Order: sequence, then C-alpha cells, then structure tokens
Amino acid sequence: MLKVTCPKCKKVLQAPDDWAGKKVKCTGCKHPVRLPAAEQQDASSNDLSFDLGTLGALESAGRVTVREAKGKPMTLKEAQEAAKASQTIVQPDDPTIRICPSCRLKVKVADPHTEVMCRHCGAGIPPVAILKGEKARYQDSMADRMKIPVTFYSGFTQATTYPLPALGAIAGAMGIALLSIALPLLVILGFLASSSLNPINETKEGTDYGWVGVFISVAFIAQAVYFGSVGYYILIDTIRTTTSGAEHPPNLTWNVINLGAALGGYVALLLLYALVMVVLVTISKGFPDRMADFAELSRPGNIAVLALITFGVPMNMIGLSSSHALEGLNPLSVGKSIFSTLGHYIFLFLITMLYLGIYIGIMAAVLNWAGPMILRAAKEGLGAGFLNMLLGLVAWAVVMGAGFYFAYAMGRILGLFCRTYREQLAFEL
Repeated sequence: MLKVTCPKCKKVLQAPDDWAGKKVKCTGCKHPVRLPAAEQQDASSNDLSFDLGTLGALESAGRVTVREAKGKPMTLKEAQEAAKASQTIVQPDDPTIRICPSCRLKVKVADPHTEVMCRHCGAGIPPVAILKGEKARYQDSMADRMKIPVTFYSGFTQATTYPLPALGAIAGAMGIALLSIALPLLVILGFLASSSLNPINETKEGTDYGWVGVFISVAFIAQAVYFGSVGYYILIDTIRTTTSGAEHPPNLTWNVINLGAALGGYVALLLLYALVMVVLVTISKGFPDRMADFAELSRPGNIAVLALITFGVPMNMIGLSSSHALEGLNPLSVGKSIFSTLGHYIFLFLITMLYLGIYIGIMAAVLNWAGPMILRAAKEGLGAGFLNMLLGLVAWAVVMGAGFYFAYAMGRILGLFCRTYREQLAFEL
C-alpha cells in the first residue's frame, strides 16, 4: 500500500500500489495530492525509522479517491437522476453493499447510514434506504433528518389548528352531550304518548308536559358542571403533554376520579379569588351581606389589585398542571416564575387575552344563535314545539364542543411556554 501525507491538512492517506504516480483527492480537505512513484516510495520507506503500517491502521477510515480524468460538472438534471438512482433498497442478506450512482459499480461500506465517496470515480454515494418496518429509513441528508422542536414563539400561531386531530373526540363529546339529554327524554315521551292512546288512561285535561322544561333545565346544569370539569382537565392535560414534548392533542378523559382530582385545584383557585374580593370589599365598606356591596370593587385601587391577580392567571394554570398542583396557588412560586420570565410572560399574557377575546367573540356569535333556542327549550319544553326543542339541544352540544376546542388551544399555548422556559419556572413540570 502507498502512504502519503496531505500537504494541506496533514492527513495520512493510503492507496493501492498500482496507483503510484497518480493524482488523488484528499478525503479530509479535498485537496489534490500526487502519489509518489514506486521508486520514491521505496526510497522514502527505507529512510524512515518507523513502520507506516501502524499509521495505516489508525487511518483505516480514510480512503482516497482517484479521478482518471477531469470530469465535467453534472447538470441539475443529471444530478437528480444520479440521486434517484442512488435510492437503492438494502438487501437483507448484505446491507453493506451499495451502488455508485455515477459509475454503477458496487461499493462495500460497513455503515449503510453514512454518506461516503466512491473509491473508483470519486462521486458521492448517499445513504441507502432500508425496507420499511425493518430498521430506519434514511433517504434525506442529515440536515433534513434533524427535527427542530416547536417552541413558544414558533408554535403559538398554530395553536388554533392544534385541536384538529381531536375533532373526532370533540364530535363524540358533542354527541354524548346531545344524547344524554335527548335519549332519556325521547324514551319517556314515547312511553307517555303510547300510554295516552290507551282508552283507560284518557282524561279530559290531557297529558301535562310541563315537566319537560324542568328536566331539560336540570340536565343543562348537570352537563355544565360535568363537561366544564372535562374541559378543564383537557386544558391541564394538554399543558402536561405539550411540556413533555408531544405534538398531538391528548384524548378526552371522562373518569370522574381524575376529573375530581384536577378540578379540586381549580375550585381552590376560584375560592382564593373570591376570598380576595371579599377582603377588598370588607376593607372598603365592611363585610358584604348582599351582592350590591361588591360594587365597591369598581374603585381604582380594587381594580388595580384585581388586574394584578388576573395577570397571574396563566401562571396559576401552569402551576396547577405541575406534579404539585397546589404550587399553582402559592404566590411565591407564581411570582418567582413570572419575574424570571417577565418579558416572555407579558407576551404570553397578551396572546392569552387575544385568544380569549377571539373565543368570546365566537361564543357570542354561537350563543346569539343558540341562546334563544336553549332558553326556550329549558323554559317551555314541548310547549316550544318538538323541533325547536331538539334544535335547542343541538345548540347546547355545539356550545360544549366549542368549549373543548378552546381548552385544547389554550393548553397548547401554555404548554409551549412551559416547554421553552421550563428551567426558569418554580414548578416541577
């Protein structure tokens, strides 16, 4: 074997003896290097006091390439055809054999996932593709394979489309909201209708359906409490999964135990805010004994305190999603987390207010259409007509679905903030 040192990068190259006197390209810096003639190689070897074979073992990865003649640069079309031809499928019996896209000669490479240069013509041989399902598929360059994680600033604009993969689950929840009221109601109404056909049950006054409105009202209240807890758990669960690095929305959770455990922190947060309002009114006027007393909250000083509390709500939600949910109620932890990310948190608060404003606008439009039907169905029941009653139930289901969608979007925004500034927050996320 011939051995030569590149004069530019000092890399030791090795080549077969029959390449003596030819010009080769250094594998390290791509600088052209002329191999010594056989006589020069023998003379220099006799003058050296150490064995160049040891250097050859250390530089086993270095392979020289030979250009027999100066080639003409490939056109774009030729390069595309060469790249297409290089996408060979690794055979299970010998995954180390690749075909050069330029000279079409077989080249043996120990690692099928690295890009090498052909030792015959000097052309680049890209990584080969592996059969789907066996190991991995490498058809792109290393830069294309690198995935840049989604951060707060690069991902908050896509929060509105984040819940799209969960539309099936949201539609299922809307169906549950509709059927859980309509199904038992229709069964009872069907039984009463069939019973009224019996001559024995005929009365002069007819059947009283006034209870239908009461039934729908109670069902609406029960669903508002239960589905509200489901929506809150979606918010918390989305924050957690996004913080962990997941890019897909989590599934809906209907387990009452999980919902109750998560909802406890939210109820505690609401009670804390209610206590603050009571304290503010008590300081201004005395302990409130009627709703009119809370008008004292409109004073500038009280408004400033309430605004400060409202400013910390997004961080409260982040704290409630941590492994220690009560840390979300700790003013020290919340304040420390806000001040350590103050500039970014102000932007988060503004984005949260923007999304909240969009949601309120959409919900106002939905309730403007659905509100009268929902109230009429709850108040009059069948008195509003059977079709109007069903439309009211459908409108209610739409309101529930919109709430779930917004919970996913807001959880995504808060989760991206946690993912990006996790080390600066005073919570165990």
